[in-house]
Parts: sequence; structure tokens; C-alpha cells
Amino acid sequence: MPERKLSKWVAIAEIVSAAAVVISLIYVGLEIRRTTLETESDITAELLSYTHQRRTLVIESSDLASLLSKGYADPSQLSPDEVLRFQSYNELLYSAWERAYISNATGVLSDESFYDWNRWFVSIAGSNPGFVWNMVRVSQVWDPHFVEHVNLSLGYPKSDSRED
Repeated sequence: MPERKLSKWVAIAEIVSAAAVVISLIYVGLEIRRTTLETESDITAELLSYTHQRRTLVIESSDLASLLSKGYADPSQLSPDEVLRFQSYNELLYSAWERAYISNATGVLSDESFYDWNRWFVSIAGSNPGFVWNMVRVSQVWDPHFVEHVNLSLGYPKSDSRED
């Protein structure tokens, strides 16, 4: 009789143990989801910061708006100092775009969020003259997949070379 009683307790312990494992897995899944959402939220805040920074620079710098107008019209009219400011200002857009692209490629930024951000980046970059991307593209080392993504998104030829 005691052996039978013991086997009942063993069976009950196994059921409780299995339930605990299931509950633990559900908890871990919920925590992973929460962490993923927090990370995506952090990246979105970072991307918004880039866009805010671009606007703030134009608003707060008394000469940046005219420098940008001059640069977009004819960059050859810019002095070397102005070229550097013009290029750096435009790099902010592509830095944010690359951040969104890489975050999506690594699974941190959802496809849905990236789709919306990518549409916005394309709308801004697509309104710039074509030389802006070429100027920014050679200014630093960008992720090669990102370069191809921008080329495709903006309708430029697919190319591994940095020369156009």
C-alpha cells in the first residue's frame, strides 16, 4: 500500500513540475516580447532624435538654411567649409536610415516599423538631388547591403563600386 501512495505522489509531483515548466516558458516568452517591444521603442526614439536634430539644426543655425539651398542648387558654389557642413547635415539622414536598416536586418526593428521608416527616408532622400547620395556615400564606410538598399530604393544602378 505505501508503494502505491508514493507513486501517486510522484505522479502529482510530475504534473506540478510539468505545469511549472509550461508557466515558466510562457513567462519567458512574454518577457522576450516585452524586451523586443522596448528595444524597438528605443530604436524608434533614436530615429526620431535624428530627424529632430536635422530640423533643430536648420532652425537654430541662422545660415544653415541658406547654405542648404545653395548646396542643393549647385554644390560647386560651396566653399570647402560649407561643403563639409552640407555633407555632414545630409549624413544625418543616411546615418538614421542605416540604423533602421541594420536594426531591421538583425530582427530588432519589425518589418512593419521598418517599412514605415523606410518610406519616410525614401521620401526625403528622393527629394534631394542625386548628387547628395553620391556625396554622402563616399564620405564614410556604409554597410554594403545598406548601400545597395539605398541604390535600389532611390532607383540608382546596383553597384558595388563607390564611384558613379
